[in-house]
Amino acid sequence: MQISLALPEILMYIAVKMKVNKSQDPKTVTIEVTLPLLPGSISTARSTCGKPQCACHADPDKRHGLYYRWTGVLNGKRTTKTLSREEALACQVRIRNYRALQQTIEALLRQALENAPWANREAK
Repeated sequence: MQISLALPEILMYIAVKMKVNKSQDPKTVTIEVTLPLLPGSISTARSTCGKPQCACHADPDKRHGLYYRWTGVLNGKRTTKTLSREEALACQVRIRNYRALQQTIEALLRQALENAPWANREAK
């Protein structure tokens, strides 16, 4: 099974549709990828400040925020970035696309393992 992409180096950063054309080699699958992609997750947080007399220390309902944060891996290191609400919403769409691509690839890998050379071997 071969996965062919126009630009394989963008695989990490690329909604996904799999299709096999009747005229296509049965061992080739084309994956259509909708850009952009973003790995990671979005979370929200409220926090206390550094001022000891601030109301945020006494009452959890008065904490500062709502802060939006993206967490993912950049250059091999787990990273967190604080975002605006609009940026967080845009990132959610990209993350959803990335997860759809991951699910598609995982389905292809499950299928490949089911058809692995040893899969038809009789158990001893």
